[in-house]
Amino acid sequence: MDVLSAIILGLIQGATEFIPVSSSAHLCAFRIIFGFDPGQTYPGLDTILHAGTLFAVLFAYRKELPGLGRAALTLPSVILKKKRPDRDGRTVLFAVTATVPIVAAVLLGLGGLSERVSGSLSAIGALLMINGIMLLTGDGVRGASLTADDVKPRHAIGVGLFQAVAALPGISRSGATVTGGLLLGIRRDEAVRLSFICSIPAIFGACVLKFPDAVRSFTAGAAPVYAAGALSAAAAGFLAIKLIKFIGEKPVFKYFSIYCFAAGVFALLYGIRG
Repeated sequence: MDVLSAIILGLIQGATEFIPVSSSAHLCAFRIIFGFDPGQTYPGLDTILHAGTLFAVLFAYRKELPGLGRAALTLPSVILKKKRPDRDGRTVLFAVTATVPIVAAVLLGLGGLSERVSGSLSAIGALLMINGIMLLTGDGVRGASLTADDVKPRHAIGVGLFQAVAALPGISRSGATVTGGLLLGIRRDEAVRLSFICSIPAIFGACVLKFPDAVRSFTAGAAPVYAAGALSAAAAGFLAIKLIKFIGEKPVFKYFSIYCFAAGVFALLYGIRG
C-alpha cells in the first residue's frame, strides 16, 4: 500500500467517523469490494486512523478541554461531598457513564460479532439501512429540551447503549448517540455536543486496546503511510465535526438516511451477487 491509499483510507475514516453514515461500514466495504486489506501489510494502520480522528475531536473542542479536564480531576471530590457538579462536571460524568455499556459489550464478546459482520457485505448493507431508519427516527423527535445541566445517569446509560450497538459495522456511532439522546429528550444541539464528547473515551479506548499491536508491527518504512493516514483522518474528521455542529440544530439527518438506504441496497445486492 502506498501513501495515496493511506490518504484515501484516512479521508474515509475521518469523514464517516463523525458524519452519521458509519466509518466501519465504509472501510469494510472498501476492503471487500476492492479486495484490499491494509491490515495484512500495515496491521497498525487502523489504530493510527482512529488516533487521527481522536485528535480531530480534541482539536474541535480544544476550548472546552481545560474546563473538562479540571472537572474530571475534581469530580471525585465533588461527588464525595455530595455536591452538584457544574456543567463541565456533569458533561464528564455523562461521558464516563455512557462509556460503561460499550466496555461491558466488549467484555461480553461484541468485538467478535463485529468482526464476523465485517466480513459480510450483505450484513453491512442491511445494517446501513437500519442506520438510515434510525436517523429518520431521530429527525422525527420533537420537543426534546434537556441540556447537560438536566441529564441524569439514566440518560447517559441510554446513550451508551446506543453507542454500544454502533460497534457493529453499518451503525454510525455519531448517528446512534445523537438519535439516542434525542429519544431520551436531550435537545438536538446538546445531543450533538454530548455525542462528540462521548466519542473521546470511546475512540481513546479503542486506540489503547490496539496500540500494542501497532507498536509491534511498526517499521521505519511504514512511517510515511501511517503519517499520511493519520493526517488525512484528522483533517477530514475535523471538517466533518464542523459540518455536523453547523447543521446540528436542524433535523437534517434524513439526507444522510437517504444515502444510507442507497449505500445499503448497493452493498446488500453486491454481497448477494458475490
